[in-house]
Amino acid sequence: MLCGLPSSLPITTVVSGGEDGTVISEIFSILSYATLSSKDQQTGEKDNFEGRLNNLVFHSCLMLATVAQCLKLTGRNSVLLMLTTSPKKHQHRLSAIANHIASDDKIEASLQNHSASAMLALASILALEKGSSAGSSVSELVVSLIPRATKLCYHLRPMPSNEGEVISHSANYAKWHGLLDGCIGLLESRLKWGGPLAVQQLIASGTPLLLINLLAGKLSNASPEDIKKTSNRIGLSPIGVVWTISSICHCLSGGTTFRQVLVKIETMKLITCLLSDAHIKLVKSWGGPGGGKDGVRETINVIIDLLAFPFVALQSQPGSLSATASVNSGFILNIGSPGVRVCMEDRDLLKAIEEDMDKYIIVLLEVSSSILFP
Repeated sequence: MLCGLPSSLPITTVVSGGEDGTVISEIFSILSYATLSSKDQQTGEKDNFEGRLNNLVFHSCLMLATVAQCLKLTGRNSVLLMLTTSPKKHQHRLSAIANHIASDDKIEASLQNHSASAMLALASILALEKGSSAGSSVSELVVSLIPRATKLCYHLRPMPSNEGEVISHSANYAKWHGLLDGCIGLLESRLKWGGPLAVQQLIASGTPLLLINLLAGKLSNASPEDIKKTSNRIGLSPIGVVWTISSICHCLSGGTTFRQVLVKIETMKLITCLLSDAHIKLVKSWGGPGGGKDGVRETINVIIDLLAFPFVALQSQPGSLSATASVNSGFILNIGSPGVRVCMEDRDLLKAIEEDMDKYIIVLLEVSSSILFP
């Protein structure tokens, strides 16, 4: 309804959404207005006025993010559902969001709510596209609009307090979204859209370990009852967790990340904890996007994609078994998987995967037994 889409629209049908006169169109207009007003404001009450504008941007971007996430979780995958079919509007609307993310030459000491929500809105809309498409005008804009990886990773690191202690990220952000969801989502978009060079650069900067440590903070040993009584100190919602796992999966296609993640028992136990009854119940009870049965499905599917990476990589070699041999819930596993690119781009990595498959299977058996028999 907000996008102006027909109520009986089949899931696989892609039509022009967000046309002029719809609620979504008006929200993009508000973001454009906020950008112009912020630049033009010269009065003595600039700080107060800027605060009101930032609050307007915050709520507008949260609305866009929620709409995009709900579209994706119901199987509707296309930016055209929110951005119309006009390339000119694609650029204008995506830029309207990106303008509210602080510039790369200014990294704030803490992530401001309006910047975090703008990151989340941009990441959520980009996530509607399965991957780079030559026929999509969005593909030409994506990389230029996403903040540099150094900025994104800066906000994902633990923040030291004045006393030198490490403190968690603020949870006073939004009921349905984590403060760091947008950072993680844009990092995943950069990995997905930036090509092999982007993957190598992020691996060289230690991104895989950073993501694993972020999950380690999220998945404590607290009981589900204790977790419900406390705030989300790490700043990840279920969708943020899915984007984190997906980002790790993209990193597997470069360097030695495969051995650091999939052949390391501690890391595998951490990741497979997301399949535990306790975590699945928490996801299912989550009231916002990323929760319920759809959220549980997304969580399980992204973990299966990660665990299947070495099998998909080896299976994609010329002369191997048919790709249709690996199926997840009726979908071929290697469609869009980073594992498919390994045999085409990195023969050395493929050889390393072959050498370590016995170790990986042993690790898989150990972590699976800990889930089935905790």
